[in-house]
Amino acid sequence: MAWFLNPALTRFRNEVNSRWPRRDKTSDGTIGDAAHQETDSDHNPDKDGSVDAWDMDVDGVDVPKVINAAIRHESIQYVIYNRRITSRSWGLGTWRPYTGTSPHTEHVHFNTRQSHERSTKPWFTEEDDMFEARDRDALTSANFRALGLYQDLDKITFKISNGSTRVEQNVAKAARVALEQKMSAVLTALAGVDEAVAAQLRGEFDQIDAGLADSRAAIDTVDDQVIDRLGAVATPEEQADLLRAVLGDRAKEVGLLLSQG
Repeated sequence: MAWFLNPALTRFRNEVNSRWPRRDKTSDGTIGDAAHQETDSDHNPDKDGSVDAWDMDVDGVDVPKVINAAIRHESIQYVIYNRRITSRSWGLGTWRPYTGTSPHTEHVHFNTRQSHERSTKPWFTEEDDMFEARDRDALTSANFRALGLYQDLDKITFKISNGSTRVEQNVAKAARVALEQKMSAVLTALAGVDEAVAAQLRGEFDQIDAGLADSRAAIDTVDDQVIDRLGAVATPEEQADLLRAVLGDRAKEVGLLLSQG
């Protein structure tokens, strides 16, 4: 009797291939080799010729997404990957250490139960077909906006792998518009702050200039008064007293300079 991969796993493999058409299949496996045939392996055909196990290469696929799809399906019995195993026997999704000969790091082993090996139920749900947030962001990233593909669209129509379409809000445009509005508000606020600071500085500089002008005027007035008084006093002693009062500590130095002239 010719062997075949059971219908449930065949559909599973086809769905995976459809979603990741360029995935690596080097470590894919169905029917067991000679070593498997010497053991009670599910890679060996059962009485009706069906093989109830499929190994999927881990390169080029979203392994967590595939495993999550598998453990939600009615057909799956257990999954082995990266030295761990989860089984319907104790609860799919609960992982335990796997100590078999192969660590199953290069591929994931999927095994189905015979009672559901002919299930036609899809493995990936409608939610799995939807673009994830990071996929939508990638489609509307700066690179695409630079090309002008999606930047002005409020909604984007996505075509998903099963041929259907889905219309979703252009979250990138909404984020861009919100950012532009925020930056505009920040720049407006900064302009107001700059003008207020400039006005305050102008006022302070005006006060400094006014103070300097007052000081110069006062000095000029003092000079005139000193000159007038020097001419009014009669004796050199009186003139010296006047200069000493005006010059303070520098009176002696000025007197020495005058005596040298």
